Amino acid sequence: MDNGSVKRNISRIRKASGISQTEMAERLGMSRTAYRNLENGDTRLINENVDRIAALLDTTAEEIVLGYTPSAKDSLRLNDIQKEYASKQKELISIHETEISRLNEQIRTLREHIEALQETIRTKDELISMLKRKIAGDGHIE
Repeated sequence: MDNGSVKRNISRIRKASGISQTEMAERLGMSRTAYRNLENGDTRLINENVDRIAALLDTTAEEIVLGYTPSAKDSLRLNDIQKEYASKQKELISIHETEISRLNEQIRTLREHIEALQETIRTKDELISMLKRKIAGDGHIE
């Protein structure tokens, strides 16, 4: 939620609680002007002030930040989402590890193939050298 919404929530809850800006300022240990600036958005709201303001208004930080207090149902939903996320994460890690193994095996196979081709090249180079020596010695190939 944006900072403006948080400040509107503070003002709404404060007014609903019947507390004046002056009284809130006194409870927070600040001047009325400083509190008014905080509530109007002229001063940045710092996290520890949210908790203090929530306590003074007999509400929760969630009520101030979200505009409502999450229910137990919301908490259960969050737990379900966390479990689903953890499960999906494990699944993706497993898929990733399987793919790494497959690619490593493919690399091993390709390296063996390269070695075999290099051996073929060495054998052919030897044959070419032998044929060149034979031609140089005899002048022709039999």
